[in-house]
Amino acid sequence: MTELLDTLNETLGDTYAFERELPGGGMSRLFLARERQLDRMVVVKVLSEQVAGSVRVERFRREIQVSARLQHPHIVPVLSTGEIEGIPYYVMPFIKGESLKAHLERSGEIPVGDAIRLLTQIASALAYAHKNGVVHRDIKPDNVLLSEDIAVVTDFGIAKALSDSKMQELGTLTVGGLTVGTPAYMAPEQALAEPDIDQRADIYSFGVVAYEMLVGSPLFGTRSQQALMAAHAITPPDPIQHRRSSVPGALAALVMQCLAKRPEDRPQTAEEVIQRLGDAEWSSGERPVDPTRVIRIGTPATSRRLFIPAIAGILTIAVASYLILKRPATSVTSGSGDELNSIAVLPLVNVGGNSSDEYFSEGMTDELANALNKLPGMRLASRTSAYSFKNRRDVPVTEIGKQLNVQAVVEGTVRRAGGRLRVTAQLTSVRDGLTLWSDTYERQASDVFAVQEDVARSIAEALKPKLGVASVTGIAQRARGTENLKAYDIYLRGKYSFNKRGAENLRESIKYLEQATAADPNFARAYATLATASALLPEYTDAPTDEVTTRGRAAATRALSIDGSLGEANAALGLMALHAFNFKESGARYRAAIAQEPDNPTAQQWYGEYLYHTGQIDSALVRLERAEQLDPFAPIIPSARCYAFILARRFPEAIAIGSRGVTRHPDIGLAHEVLGMAYLYSGKTDHGVKEIETANRLDSELVIRKGELGYAYGRAGRTDEAKKLLQSLEARSQTENISQTALAEIYLGLRDYPNAFDALGKAIDARDISLLTSLAPRSDPMLDPVRDDPRFRALLARMHSAP
Repeated sequence: MTELLDTLNETLGDTYAFERELPGGGMSRLFLARERQLDRMVVVKVLSEQVAGSVRVERFRREIQVSARLQHPHIVPVLSTGEIEGIPYYVMPFIKGESLKAHLERSGEIPVGDAIRLLTQIASALAYAHKNGVVHRDIKPDNVLLSEDIAVVTDFGIAKALSDSKMQELGTLTVGGLTVGTPAYMAPEQALAEPDIDQRADIYSFGVVAYEMLVGSPLFGTRSQQALMAAHAITPPDPIQHRRSSVPGALAALVMQCLAKRPEDRPQTAEEVIQRLGDAEWSSGERPVDPTRVIRIGTPATSRRLFIPAIAGILTIAVASYLILKRPATSVTSGSGDELNSIAVLPLVNVGGNSSDEYFSEGMTDELANALNKLPGMRLASRTSAYSFKNRRDVPVTEIGKQLNVQAVVEGTVRRAGGRLRVTAQLTSVRDGLTLWSDTYERQASDVFAVQEDVARSIAEALKPKLGVASVTGIAQRARGTENLKAYDIYLRGKYSFNKRGAENLRESIKYLEQATAADPNFARAYATLATASALLPEYTDAPTDEVTTRGRAAATRALSIDGSLGEANAALGLMALHAFNFKESGARYRAAIAQEPDNPTAQQWYGEYLYHTGQIDSALVRLERAEQLDPFAPIIPSARCYAFILARRFPEAIAIGSRGVTRHPDIGLAHEVLGMAYLYSGKTDHGVKEIETANRLDSELVIRKGELGYAYGRAGRTDEAKKLLQSLEARSQTENISQTALAEIYLGLRDYPNAFDALGKAIDARDISLLTSLAPRSDPMLDPVRDDPRFRALLARMHSAP
């Protein structure tokens, strides 16, 4: 590529007279040329070597042909496309002027009236392209050119052409370390590697550009690519009027709505944006745009003329909405105002004097939360986070609201005795501690369903005016999914055991859930939880995956046949597919689960783990951060984030997050294990060994922990101790089916690479899930010494080609 200009002259010289290379280009190199036949100046864009290496030329050419059909006064057209020595290129007219990026860097913020006019032109280009089925995917100031002060948008369809021509079987926009799109302007669904991107991603990027035009600096400032992607996915933007108070309210509201995290919360079409920009111009004190009017925009030396073309009429595009992210958490500003839309359901206190009824009080709590979660517009704190305040009556409700980032809490008691059931509940504002609603319900114990419905309906009715809910009748029944009291009671027992995790608790949970589904064969939620418990069991024990997967897949399939909207069932299928090394199915199931339940932190976490197993570390970091935002007190998510940072070789951040996980959950072996590995890889060997020894004491039954400890000993030079562990496991392997990954880890610590390869091969053949719970072969630093060895590359290919 160093002699590319010479190559262009040799191969395309009959058509173009090349003059020089232009600066910029990002994913391509730009060359100014004169088209000989028509005597006009053009720009030839040749894909960079990094990008071209994995692009399928024919697919790229087909996508460019679609974009070339766009003919609009504010779109720079594609004139032709081709390839040079297998490297794609495309030709566009040369536009005299400067990019919007250069203008912003030179002049800063743009006057409000001029910004509205330029944004109207950009939006008109988007409206036309969207009408013709083309989504830009990379709207940014670099791709907006100002010529004679007319805004024209370039590179329409190029990002789509790149992503489609590079698409791997995993179906992501990040391939080979290259993100298609620009992190500083990327919509949340692009940052999260969602497979289905529509025109609303352009509307988000348009909002980012508008924000920068009005305040003179990028939305999230200067950060790393990973930090920018995470910010777009989860960080609420600073209100635009905090940065520039003179921006009219109508314009500020439009820009902030364009920046909504969920696509369905943004303006749905560019036509709507155009209409509202016209309203904003009225509010700015100027007449709306006249299509025949010539206006002026200031430049450093002179004012140049700008023509605003006519805009087509309103087009309504029907888009099938899907959920990516819930509305970002609002600040706790009021307990009774119209904006109340976030609640935490704290564990109802069992006051019956019978500790064996604890499962029932927790079950009542969960069912109430599940019912309220069905209300449109309502955001609930996650179960794990809410339960972190169980039996902590000393914490003021204002502090609970602050930590859980909610505006109100539900609290109360449950008493079941002598065939009677008594439930008290109240809804309390976290702003001032005032009770918004409270009531007491006393019924026969067999009337538990009626009590659940009464409590849920009463709270929903209290919130109804604020949420705009038309009807709240039957919400508890719809959420519960059964009217069989026996099945329901058994289900609550199974769920109670499931929530406690651990090997014995999961086994007990499976027993109860099988009884619940037998009592009510149409109890979809019981089947879904049975599937999840079955999927998790091999991670907490050395139980063979095939045995539990058969039961788990049957349960998940049955759950979805009854209720196809159950994200939990799809997430369970995703985990079981991952355990079987079926990465393609796993990714598809996780994406389906998140589309159904976007606020499910477990689905977000598991998908994040899937992403780092498939080498998509940046996307994994974003997903896992989202999971922790949804459930900040979850015990496992910090460990998953710590490991993802290890895979990204960002060891200081891994240590910081891992330390926080250990502090919060000192009894979880995994927390100590990942922190120990972070210490090892950062050179703090003694600290690493100490943490991994602690993990072994806490998880004494797990063979993989012994493998990790053997690796740590080997890395620390404590060879005798590593060999002693190895001999013990080798002896056990003669009579037991133990994890071959554990053996491989010790061999790696001892630098015995031939035996390490042999053990890894056996682990792959056996579908050893320790390769997924303890070692991510595609990226784990443990395997760096052998990463370039052909034997290892063959093993990795074998692992990821499994059906």
